[in-house]
Amino acid sequence: MISMDEFIEFVRGGPLGPIKKWGTKWSLWPVHLVTACCGAELAHAFACGYDGERIGALNYGIARQTNLIIVEGAITRKMAKVLRITWEQMPDPKFVIVMGACGLQGGIFWNGYHMVKPSDVVPVDFFIPGCPPTPEALLRGIRQLQFKIETGEAKTSATFPEVPLEAGRKPRVLPKSPKKISKAPAVIVNAPKEVDWEFGQKLVEEIKAKVEAKSVTITGKNRIAVKVESDYIPRAAMRLREMGFDHVKNVNVIDVPNEDKFIVEYHFSSYSVKELMPVIVNVFADIPRENPRVKSLASMFPSADYMEREMHDFFGVIFEGNPWMGRKFLLAPDAPEFPLRKDFKLEEEVYVR
Repeated sequence: MISMDEFIEFVRGGPLGPIKKWGTKWSLWPVHLVTACCGAELAHAFACGYDGERIGALNYGIARQTNLIIVEGAITRKMAKVLRITWEQMPDPKFVIVMGACGLQGGIFWNGYHMVKPSDVVPVDFFIPGCPPTPEALLRGIRQLQFKIETGEAKTSATFPEVPLEAGRKPRVLPKSPKKISKAPAVIVNAPKEVDWEFGQKLVEEIKAKVEAKSVTITGKNRIAVKVESDYIPRAAMRLREMGFDHVKNVNVIDVPNEDKFIVEYHFSSYSVKELMPVIVNVFADIPRENPRVKSLASMFPSADYMEREMHDFFGVIFEGNPWMGRKFLLAPDAPEFPLRKDFKLEEEVYVR
Protein backbone atom coordinates (compact mmCIF):
# COMPACT_ATOMS: atom_id res chain seq x y z
CA MET A 1 0.00 0.00 0.00
CA ILE A 2 1.48 3.34 -1.07
CA SER A 3 1.47 6.42 1.16
CA MET A 4 -0.42 9.59 0.35
CA ASP A 5 2.83 11.42 -0.43
CA GLU A 6 3.85 8.71 -2.88
CA PHE A 7 0.42 8.82 -4.49
CA ILE A 8 0.58 12.62 -4.92
CA GLU A 9 4.07 12.32 -6.44
CA PHE A 10 2.79 9.60 -8.78
CA VAL A 11 -0.06 11.85 -9.98
CA ARG A 12 2.19 14.88 -10.40
CA GLY A 13 5.25 13.30 -11.92
CA GLY A 14 4.37 9.76 -12.96
CA PRO A 15 2.57 8.58 -16.07
CA LEU A 16 -0.42 10.76 -15.12
CA GLY A 17 1.72 13.89 -14.84
CA PRO A 18 1.37 15.03 -18.48
CA ILE A 19 -2.39 14.47 -18.34
CA LYS A 20 -2.66 16.52 -15.15
CA LYS A 21 -0.59 19.34 -16.67
CA TRP A 22 -2.75 19.28 -19.78
CA GLY A 23 -5.91 19.48 -17.68
CA THR A 24 -4.56 22.33 -15.54
CA LYS A 25 -3.34 24.22 -18.60
CA TRP A 26 -6.78 24.29 -20.18
CA SER A 27 -8.73 24.75 -16.94
CA LEU A 28 -7.56 28.07 -15.51
CA TRP A 29 -10.39 29.56 -13.49
CA PRO A 30 -9.38 33.06 -12.33
CA VAL A 31 -10.86 34.71 -9.28
CA HIS A 32 -10.47 38.34 -10.23
CA LEU A 33 -9.37 40.66 -7.44
CA VAL A 34 -10.63 43.97 -8.83
CA THR A 35 -9.33 46.98 -6.89
CA ALA A 36 -9.03 49.53 -9.68
CA CYS A 37 -9.58 50.35 -13.35
CA CYS A 38 -7.78 47.27 -14.73
CA GLY A 39 -10.98 45.38 -13.98
CA ALA A 40 -12.50 46.96 -17.10
CA GLU A 41 -9.73 45.48 -19.25
CA LEU A 42 -10.25 42.04 -17.72
CA ALA A 43 -13.97 42.29 -18.48
CA HIS A 44 -13.08 43.24 -22.06
CA ALA A 45 -10.70 40.29 -22.39
CA PHE A 46 -13.42 37.82 -21.39
CA ALA A 47 -16.29 39.48 -23.26
CA CYS A 48 -17.46 38.33 -26.67
CA GLY A 49 -14.85 40.36 -28.58
CA TYR A 50 -11.82 38.49 -27.23
CA ASP A 51 -13.54 35.55 -25.54
CA GLY A 52 -10.85 34.50 -23.06
CA GLU A 53 -12.75 31.27 -22.44
CA ARG A 54 -11.65 29.97 -25.84
CA ILE A 55 -8.06 29.64 -24.54
CA GLY A 56 -9.10 27.68 -21.45
CA ALA A 57 -9.70 30.41 -18.86
CA LEU A 58 -13.07 31.21 -17.30
CA ASN A 59 -13.70 33.79 -14.58
CA TYR A 60 -15.18 32.40 -11.39
CA GLY A 61 -16.18 34.07 -8.17
CA ILE A 62 -15.48 31.51 -5.43
CA ALA A 63 -11.86 31.30 -4.26
CA ARG A 64 -12.07 27.66 -3.14
CA GLN A 65 -13.00 26.56 -6.64
CA THR A 66 -10.39 28.57 -8.55
CA ASN A 67 -6.72 28.12 -9.27
CA LEU A 68 -5.66 31.56 -10.56
CA ILE A 69 -5.81 35.06 -9.10
CA ILE A 70 -5.69 37.98 -11.49
CA VAL A 71 -4.87 41.08 -9.43
CA GLU A 72 -6.35 44.08 -11.21
CA GLY A 73 -5.12 47.31 -9.68
CA ALA A 74 -3.59 48.73 -6.54
CA ILE A 75 -3.23 46.66 -3.37
CA THR A 76 -3.37 48.68 -0.17
CA ARG A 77 -2.29 47.55 3.27
CA LYS A 78 -5.89 46.63 4.11
CA MET A 79 -6.47 44.79 0.82
CA ALA A 80 -3.23 42.85 1.27
CA LYS A 81 -4.96 40.74 3.92
CA VAL A 82 -7.83 40.02 1.51
CA LEU A 83 -5.38 38.99 -1.21
CA ARG A 84 -3.51 36.65 1.11
CA ILE A 85 -6.68 35.02 2.52
CA THR A 86 -8.03 34.51 -1.00
CA TRP A 87 -4.78 32.90 -2.10
CA GLU A 88 -4.67 30.61 0.96
CA GLN A 89 -8.20 29.35 0.30
CA MET A 90 -7.35 28.21 -3.23
CA PRO A 91 -6.39 24.56 -3.82
CA ASP A 92 -3.02 23.62 -5.30
CA PRO A 93 -1.71 24.08 -7.90
CA LYS A 94 -2.48 27.81 -7.87
CA PHE A 95 -1.09 30.77 -9.78
CA VAL A 96 -1.06 34.56 -9.62
CA ILE A 97 -1.02 37.11 -12.45
CA VAL A 98 -0.67 40.82 -11.62
CA MET A 99 -1.79 43.27 -14.27
CA GLY A 100 -1.28 47.02 -14.45
CA ALA A 101 1.24 49.57 -13.25
CA CYS A 102 -0.39 49.80 -9.80
CA GLY A 103 0.19 46.11 -9.15
CA LEU A 104 3.77 46.20 -10.44
CA GLN A 105 5.17 49.27 -8.70
CA GLY A 106 2.21 51.17 -7.26
CA GLY A 107 1.45 53.18 -10.39
CA ILE A 108 0.61 56.80 -9.66
CA PHE A 109 0.41 55.88 -5.97
CA TRP A 110 3.95 54.46 -5.91
CA ASN A 111 5.06 56.45 -2.86
CA GLY A 112 1.74 56.36 -1.02
CA TYR A 113 1.78 55.40 2.64
CA HIS A 114 -0.87 52.73 2.05
CA MET A 115 0.57 50.85 -0.97
CA VAL A 116 1.79 47.24 -0.93
CA LYS A 117 3.29 45.27 -3.80
CA PRO A 118 1.29 42.07 -4.44
CA SER A 119 4.58 40.22 -4.88
CA ASP A 120 5.31 40.93 -1.19
CA VAL A 121 2.05 39.21 -0.22
CA VAL A 122 1.72 36.20 -2.54
CA PRO A 123 4.06 34.49 -5.04
CA VAL A 124 3.45 36.04 -8.47
CA ASP A 125 3.95 34.04 -11.66
CA PHE A 126 3.59 36.80 -14.27
CA PHE A 127 3.38 40.59 -14.40
CA ILE A 128 1.54 42.36 -17.22
CA PRO A 129 2.67 46.01 -17.51
CA GLY A 130 0.53 48.86 -18.73
CA CYS A 131 -1.80 51.56 -17.46
CA PRO A 132 -4.02 49.84 -18.21
CA PRO A 133 -2.77 46.74 -20.08
CA THR A 134 -4.73 45.87 -23.19
CA PRO A 135 -7.01 42.81 -23.30
CA GLU A 136 -4.53 41.27 -25.74
CA ALA A 137 -1.76 41.69 -23.16
CA LEU A 138 -3.81 39.94 -20.48
CA LEU A 139 -4.60 36.99 -22.75
CA ARG A 140 -0.94 36.88 -23.72
CA GLY A 141 -0.03 36.62 -20.03
CA ILE A 142 -2.47 33.74 -19.58
CA ARG A 143 -0.89 31.96 -22.56
CA GLN A 144 2.57 32.39 -20.98
CA LEU A 145 1.23 30.90 -17.74
CA GLN A 146 -0.08 27.95 -19.72
CA PHE A 147 3.36 27.54 -21.27
CA LYS A 148 4.88 27.53 -17.78
CA ILE A 149 2.41 24.89 -16.57
CA GLU A 150 3.21 22.68 -19.56
CA THR A 151 7.00 23.02 -19.60
CA GLY A 152 7.89 24.24 -16.13
CA GLU A 153 9.71 27.21 -17.68
CA ALA A 154 8.61 30.78 -16.97
CA LYS A 155 9.70 33.20 -19.64
CA THR A 156 8.63 36.56 -20.94
CA SER A 157 6.90 36.98 -24.27
CA ALA A 158 8.35 40.47 -24.75
CA THR A 159 11.54 40.79 -26.77
CA PHE A 160 13.65 43.89 -27.23
CA PRO A 161 16.16 44.38 -30.06
CA GLU A 162 19.74 45.32 -29.27
CA VAL A 163 20.39 48.88 -30.41
CA PRO A 164 24.06 49.98 -30.62
CA LEU A 165 24.84 53.29 -29.00
CA GLU A 166 26.16 56.05 -31.23
CA ALA A 167 29.92 56.62 -31.06
CA GLY A 168 30.96 59.76 -29.24
CA ARG A 169 27.56 60.25 -27.65
CA LYS A 170 27.54 62.48 -24.58
CA PRO A 171 26.86 60.74 -21.27
CA ARG A 172 23.31 61.00 -20.02
CA VAL A 173 22.67 63.45 -17.22
CA LEU A 174 20.24 62.24 -14.58
CA PRO A 175 17.32 64.61 -13.98
CA LYS A 176 16.97 66.39 -10.67
CA SER A 177 13.96 65.88 -8.45
CA PRO A 178 11.04 67.97 -9.74
CA LYS A 179 9.83 68.59 -6.21
CA LYS A 180 9.99 72.10 -4.85
CA ILE A 181 8.81 72.86 -1.35
CA SER A 182 7.28 76.32 -1.02
CA LYS A 183 5.45 78.12 1.74
CA ALA A 184 1.80 77.15 1.73
CA PRO A 185 -0.71 79.94 1.07
CA ALA A 186 -3.10 81.01 3.80
CA VAL A 187 -6.08 78.70 4.27
CA ILE A 188 -9.32 80.71 4.38
CA VAL A 189 -12.35 78.61 5.25
CA ASN A 190 -14.81 81.48 5.66
CA ALA A 191 -14.16 83.51 2.50
CA PRO A 192 -17.38 85.54 1.96
CA LYS A 193 -19.32 85.33 -1.28
CA GLU A 194 -22.09 87.57 -2.56
CA VAL A 195 -25.12 85.41 -3.37
CA ASP A 196 -28.83 86.06 -3.76
CA TRP A 197 -30.01 84.06 -0.77
CA GLU A 198 -32.55 85.82 1.43
CA PHE A 199 -33.17 82.77 3.64
CA GLY A 200 -29.41 82.55 4.22
CA GLN A 201 -29.28 86.11 5.55
CA LYS A 202 -32.00 85.24 8.08
CA LEU A 203 -30.09 82.10 9.10
CA VAL A 204 -26.91 84.11 9.61
CA GLU A 205 -28.72 86.54 11.92
CA GLU A 206 -30.27 83.67 13.88
CA ILE A 207 -26.91 81.90 14.24
CA LYS A 208 -25.25 85.12 15.40
CA ALA A 209 -27.96 85.53 18.06
CA LYS A 210 -27.62 81.97 19.37
CA VAL A 211 -23.93 81.07 18.85
CA GLU A 212 -20.94 82.85 20.36
CA ALA A 213 -19.01 82.94 17.11
CA LYS A 214 -15.95 84.83 15.97
CA SER A 215 -17.56 85.14 12.54
CA VAL A 216 -20.60 83.89 10.64
CA THR A 217 -20.15 84.08 6.87
CA ILE A 218 -22.09 83.06 3.78
CA THR A 219 -19.54 81.27 1.60
CA GLY A 220 -21.93 80.23 -1.17
CA LYS A 221 -25.54 79.35 -1.92
CA ASN A 222 -26.73 77.11 0.96
CA ARG A 223 -23.30 77.35 2.61
CA ILE A 224 -22.50 79.09 5.91
CA ALA A 225 -19.17 79.06 7.79
CA VAL A 226 -19.12 79.66 11.55
CA LYS A 227 -15.76 80.22 13.25
CA VAL A 228 -15.64 79.53 17.00
CA GLU A 229 -13.14 78.78 19.75
CA SER A 230 -12.25 75.08 19.87
CA ASP A 231 -13.72 74.63 23.39
CA TYR A 232 -17.00 76.12 22.20
CA ILE A 233 -17.69 73.57 19.41
CA PRO A 234 -20.02 71.33 21.53
CA ARG A 235 -22.11 74.31 22.63
CA ALA A 236 -22.32 75.61 19.08
CA ALA A 237 -23.41 72.15 17.95
CA MET A 238 -26.14 72.11 20.60
CA ARG A 239 -27.46 75.50 19.45
CA LEU A 240 -27.54 74.33 15.84
CA ARG A 241 -29.44 71.20 16.85
CA GLU A 242 -32.04 73.39 18.55
CA MET A 243 -32.42 75.23 15.23
CA GLY A 244 -33.11 71.95 13.38
CA PHE A 245 -29.68 70.83 12.20
CA ASP A 246 -30.00 67.22 13.31
CA HIS A 247 -26.85 65.47 12.03
CA VAL A 248 -23.15 65.88 11.29
CA LYS A 249 -22.60 65.31 7.59
CA ASN A 250 -18.81 65.46 7.62
CA VAL A 251 -15.80 65.92 9.90
CA ASN A 252 -12.63 67.29 8.37
CA VAL A 253 -9.13 68.34 9.43
CA ILE A 254 -6.92 70.76 7.50
CA ASP A 255 -3.21 70.75 8.26
CA VAL A 256 -1.62 74.23 8.17
CA PRO A 257 1.99 73.62 9.23
CA ASN A 258 3.28 77.09 8.31
CA GLU A 259 0.82 78.53 10.85
CA ASP A 260 1.50 75.68 13.30
CA LYS A 261 -2.17 74.68 13.54
CA PHE A 262 -4.92 72.35 12.42
CA ILE A 263 -8.35 73.53 11.35
CA VAL A 264 -11.09 71.17 12.56
CA GLU A 265 -14.41 71.36 10.72
CA TYR A 266 -17.85 69.92 11.48
CA HIS A 267 -20.45 70.18 8.71
CA PHE A 268 -24.07 70.20 9.94
CA SER A 269 -27.25 69.62 7.96
CA SER A 270 -30.85 68.55 8.49
CA TYR A 271 -33.03 65.60 7.55
CA SER A 272 -36.10 66.78 9.50
CA VAL A 273 -36.61 70.43 8.49
CA LYS A 274 -37.41 70.88 4.80
CA GLU A 275 -36.07 74.43 4.51
CA LEU A 276 -32.74 73.38 6.08
CA MET A 277 -32.19 70.21 4.03
CA PRO A 278 -30.05 71.88 1.31
CA VAL A 279 -28.12 73.99 3.84
CA ILE A 280 -24.69 73.01 5.19
CA VAL A 281 -23.27 74.89 8.15
CA ASN A 282 -19.52 74.53 8.67
CA VAL A 283 -18.49 75.06 12.29
CA PHE A 284 -14.70 75.25 12.47
CA ALA A 285 -11.95 76.15 14.90
CA ASP A 286 -8.17 76.39 15.02
CA ILE A 287 -6.30 74.01 17.32
CA PRO A 288 -2.55 73.88 18.02
CA ARG A 289 -0.53 71.42 16.02
CA GLU A 290 1.69 70.45 18.97
CA ASN A 291 -1.15 69.15 21.16
CA PRO A 292 -4.17 68.82 18.83
CA ARG A 293 -7.24 68.25 20.99
CA VAL A 294 -10.91 69.05 20.54
CA LYS A 295 -14.04 67.82 22.33
CA SER A 296 -15.88 65.01 20.54
CA LEU A 297 -19.44 65.37 19.26
CA ALA A 298 -19.98 61.60 18.99
CA SER A 299 -22.25 61.41 22.04
CA MET A 300 -24.42 64.25 20.73
CA PHE A 301 -24.32 63.32 17.01
CA PRO A 302 -23.65 59.58 16.43
CA SER A 303 -22.86 60.29 12.76
CA ALA A 304 -19.70 62.13 13.90
CA ASP A 305 -18.23 59.06 15.62
CA TYR A 306 -16.96 57.23 12.52
CA MET A 307 -15.50 60.38 10.97
CA GLU A 308 -13.72 61.48 14.14
CA ARG A 309 -12.00 58.09 14.27
CA GLU A 310 -10.97 58.51 10.66
CA MET A 311 -9.47 61.97 11.24
CA HIS A 312 -7.64 60.64 14.30
CA ASP A 313 -6.11 57.91 12.13
CA PHE A 314 -4.96 60.32 9.44
CA PHE A 315 -3.91 63.41 11.41
CA GLY A 316 -3.52 62.37 15.06
CA VAL A 317 -6.10 64.87 16.32
CA ILE A 318 -7.52 63.76 19.69
CA PHE A 319 -11.30 64.01 19.91
CA GLU A 320 -11.75 63.98 23.67
CA GLY A 321 -14.63 61.77 24.73
CA ASN A 322 -14.49 59.47 21.72
CA PRO A 323 -13.53 56.03 23.13
CA TRP A 324 -11.60 55.03 19.99
CA MET A 325 -8.75 57.49 20.51
CA GLY A 326 -5.26 56.01 20.75
CA ARG A 327 -5.82 53.04 18.44
CA LYS A 328 -6.13 52.57 14.70
CA PHE A 329 -9.53 52.38 13.12
CA LEU A 330 -9.36 52.40 9.31
CA LEU A 331 -5.64 51.94 8.76
CA ALA A 332 -3.96 48.55 8.83
CA PRO A 333 -2.00 47.78 12.04
CA ASP A 334 1.36 48.22 10.29
CA ALA A 335 0.40 51.48 8.54
CA PRO A 336 2.54 54.52 9.45
CA GLU A 337 1.13 57.00 11.93
CA PHE A 338 -0.75 60.08 10.76
CA PRO A 339 0.01 59.76 7.04
CA LEU A 340 -2.01 62.81 5.90
CA ARG A 341 0.02 65.31 7.88
CA LYS A 342 1.94 67.66 5.63
CA ASP A 343 5.23 66.73 7.32
CA PHE A 344 4.74 63.01 6.62
CA LYS A 345 7.86 61.91 4.77
CA LEU A 346 7.07 60.35 1.40
CA GLU A 347 9.52 58.22 -0.54
CA GLU A 348 11.66 60.32 -2.90
CA GLU A 349 12.19 59.64 -6.59
CA VAL A 350 15.40 57.75 -7.37
CA TYR A 351 17.02 57.92 -10.81
CA VAL A 352 19.66 55.41 -11.93
CA ARG A 353 21.72 55.04 -15.08
